[in-house]
Amino acid sequence: MYYIDGQFYQLGLKQKISFFIVSLVINSFGNGLSVASDMGSAPWTAGAANLANLTGWQIGIFLALFAIAVAFLNMFLAMNFNWPRLLGNVAFGLSFSFLVGLFSSLFINLGIHILPWWLRLPIDFFAIWNIGVAISIYQRVNWVLHPLDDLTNILRFDYFHGNASKAQMSNFIVAIAISLITFLFTHQFVALGIGTIVSFLFQGRNIAWADKYIFKHLVHGDVRGN
Repeated sequence: MYYIDGQFYQLGLKQKISFFIVSLVINSFGNGLSVASDMGSAPWTAGAANLANLTGWQIGIFLALFAIAVAFLNMFLAMNFNWPRLLGNVAFGLSFSFLVGLFSSLFINLGIHILPWWLRLPIDFFAIWNIGVAISIYQRVNWVLHPLDDLTNILRFDYFHGNASKAQMSNFIVAIAISLITFLFTHQFVALGIGTIVSFLFQGRNIAWADKYIFKHLVHGDVRGN
């Protein structure tokens, strides 16, 4: 939905597709860069990395499993079983998993992970910021969302009265718990670091900031339907 000169306008299909592609690329870019920086990834990406470390499976498998499981959970929480929305969530999750792997491999090949820590740290913060901006964009478009971000949207407006920080932190608590549980078996953390802490504490505020300043005429619609 767009808000211009006191009037609300519905987004056309071409606009939705454009915003979707932009946000998907920005989100995948940010996650891939955070993985390559080795200074801490977003909590769910870190959770998948720790499960991959525990089992020896590819990280993309767990990212895909998260997407499918949470897509069904969202239908329950929103109290609206919508097949197009469910399939869109899953399609987004699978596309995202592929692109994160692509970007992370690209940045690792460029040598991001072997830079001094004092260079990798601001790179990681920049990556985390990109993730928040991307989430803000496609939550406002509310056409096709990653299931985990759709979950944040539902929690924000249906359970936390519009508070982005509370919704994002509630979402992340489960992801952090996954990493902590895997630690009991592996005795090591993977993809957890300062960037994860920053994401956990400030990503909700980052999203709220982007709501105001990035494509500021783009506003939230109804989270129950598209």
